[in-house]
Amino acid sequence: MRSVLKTCQLELKVKGPVFVGSGYEIQKKEYILQGHKAGVVNPQKLFMLAKKKHLEAELERFMVKDTREDLKHWAMRNRISTDEMQRCMAYTLNAGDMQLEKGKMQIMACMKNPYGQPYIPGSSIKGMLRTILLCDEIMQNPEKYRRHAQQIKQDLRQQGVRRDRVLAGNIKSIEEETFHILERSEKQRDAVNDCMAGIIVSDSEPLSTEDLILCQKWEKHVDGNNKTINLLRECLKPGKVIRCTLTVDESLWKRTGKEFRAEDIMEAVQRFSERYQEAFLSKFAGNHTISDRTVFLGGGSGFVSKTMIYSLFEGREAVAVTKDIFEKTEAPSKNKNEKDKHAKDMIYGVSPHILKCTRYQGKEYMMGQCEMTLHPKES
Repeated sequence: MRSVLKTCQLELKVKGPVFVGSGYEIQKKEYILQGHKAGVVNPQKLFMLAKKKHLEAELERFMVKDTREDLKHWAMRNRISTDEMQRCMAYTLNAGDMQLEKGKMQIMACMKNPYGQPYIPGSSIKGMLRTILLCDEIMQNPEKYRRHAQQIKQDLRQQGVRRDRVLAGNIKSIEEETFHILERSEKQRDAVNDCMAGIIVSDSEPLSTEDLILCQKWEKHVDGNNKTINLLRECLKPGKVIRCTLTVDESLWKRTGKEFRAEDIMEAVQRFSERYQEAFLSKFAGNHTISDRTVFLGGGSGFVSKTMIYSLFEGREAVAVTKDIFEKTEAPSKNKNEKDKHAKDMIYGVSPHILKCTRYQGKEYMMGQCEMTLHPKES
């Protein structure tokens, strides 16, 4: 069958800082925290400065052997001025709302292309869309998925299941029933049957390091208490726009019996955001009303935006199931204050009882919050 492609421009306006991590942690030898700024060093520039000052051996010792000293104190000990170190920085980020707790501060890097420009991989955006379309399909056809919901409740009562395998089979089964409908092979579980193969999302247009800020992991408890954690993430700042191309292979999509329309996806987004607001966000104090175009992208945006549980279940049943999932999957804690931390979720009326937030320029934001638009391109 001849491929027929339909293309849309997908835009995500960043409402809350967006973090898509590269998996790399910026080490204490690679950055300097100075006031409300964090500078990330350019290794080549630092080496050239060390060579100019005849500090090559000292720099090598610091980088290879020294495990205690950070870059700031190394520079001070070797009488390197702040201005000299500033000229060695690859880029500098705003970290003005950081609150340092006991222990070291971690900095997690975002995805960047070979030119050092931050971007959002198409796979991250497609994964977000996949979750939204899955949740919408469940909400639109609750009876079709009723047996899956009952199986999840039954499987959560099983003992002796590895934490990383809890509900793995259930999730796979639901996704296969929803998406593996192309009948291109006899075995439904084969990836070639996944209708999402007909949706291709490009990587975003590259952005600039000037579009980045450092955001601290900050948890808002349903009882009004807040907790900061010594973890900074390189995030796209609010107000920026992520742009990419969404292409649909209609020859595949039509096998599902559906016609792809941008309006259909936006209607799914609307229903997803309404459920998120009603079932989860409304339980927390503060002004957290979101628009009907709201999606959540990237790391640190929380359990509810990444899973189908609040689509499969409603009300107190959803809270109970989510509570059971956390109790089954979280690692045992030696901290007595961390034990049974979900025991009160039924009283709170929400699970998890933490909203993943951060602060920027004195204002509270939800991590990963974006507003999405789709613009069909002319053929």
